[in-house]
Amino acid sequence: MRKGLFALILLFAGHAHATGEINVLTDLMSPFPPGCIAVALPEGPGDTDLLINEVVPAPSVGSTSLDSEVRIEAWRVGCHDEDFSIVMVRLQTVSRPENSYVLVPQVWVDAGTVDLPFHAGQLIRHPAVGEVSAAGDGAISDNGTTFMLGVDPVAIDGDTDFLPEDYNEIFTLEFYWGDFAPDVAPNGEVFYVDAYIPELDPPQTETQLLHGRMSGGYGIEGIPNTGMHVSVGELADDDNFVSIIFFTYLDGMPFWLIGNTPNIAPAPGEIEVDMYLVTGGEFFGLGPDAFTEEDIDIEVVGSVLVDPVDCNTLVVGHDFDGLGLDSGVVVAFRQINLAGYTCNPWIVE
Repeated sequence: MRKGLFALILLFAGHAHATGEINVLTDLMSPFPPGCIAVALPEGPGDTDLLINEVVPAPSVGSTSLDSEVRIEAWRVGCHDEDFSIVMVRLQTVSRPENSYVLVPQVWVDAGTVDLPFHAGQLIRHPAVGEVSAAGDGAISDNGTTFMLGVDPVAIDGDTDFLPEDYNEIFTLEFYWGDFAPDVAPNGEVFYVDAYIPELDPPQTETQLLHGRMSGGYGIEGIPNTGMHVSVGELADDDNFVSIIFFTYLDGMPFWLIGNTPNIAPAPGEIEVDMYLVTGGEFFGLGPDAFTEEDIDIEVVGSVLVDPVDCNTLVVGHDFDGLGLDSGVVVAFRQINLAGYTCNPWIVE
């Protein structure tokens, strides 16, 4: 019964994906903040215990028996956003016939403890990447591969929802090779994943890393029509290019400052960015050739220290001694996300 429903949902999802209608991290509303894990998936649990650590039989490609063994490990990683976690799943081939391999299985999830879960899951290979699932797409590595576990919020029969609060509580997780080998593996391997406990399931890093999904517009509570725009460009070598624009006032007139810092290696903690005052030039509406590069003066007038707290909050220290102003600290709250590249779609100030 479930197989027929899943075939229909795959047909719909394939069409929707081709026409640009589905983004797994926005339209499907992933139950965890996509920005919770940064740079690379953790290869194993930190200070937490494994929630699953079992070796199960599995069919290799083309086999008529359960001729292979796969180790399944799972653990939770906490997010810096309160009350959010990610379940990590690591699959490793323990034994298999020579010259054959075991496909990544489909996964099914449901809230609580059930015999037959009806929410399609996704095994996602990369942080914050909108892959629907790695199921059936390549072999399980002999050395092991770690995935993030995503879950569709709507069951394939449309009867139940699966929300972030369900993801953080005990839920049922099934690994199913039946669609690849229906006669050999008609039943899945079912496990019950324990609830998220912040004290036992620490985040990937001690503090939130500043990364591309934190790009956007930020406001400062109690200071009207003032704020900053942060752009974090993630470069091919995993370094970041951080650009900041402050829009504020000086002596009653609108005033803005810019700064950028290239080649910042993602790491926990604050990032310092020199800020520049740009003067000269003319109104853009005057058109080309109204002024030249020689008319622009750029000088360093201070710096800011950006310390991310969670997906939507930055602590910003500032020191503009070049303007004769005092230093201080403000808290900036996200007001604008980048569409389709949200750090946490569930929380926006």
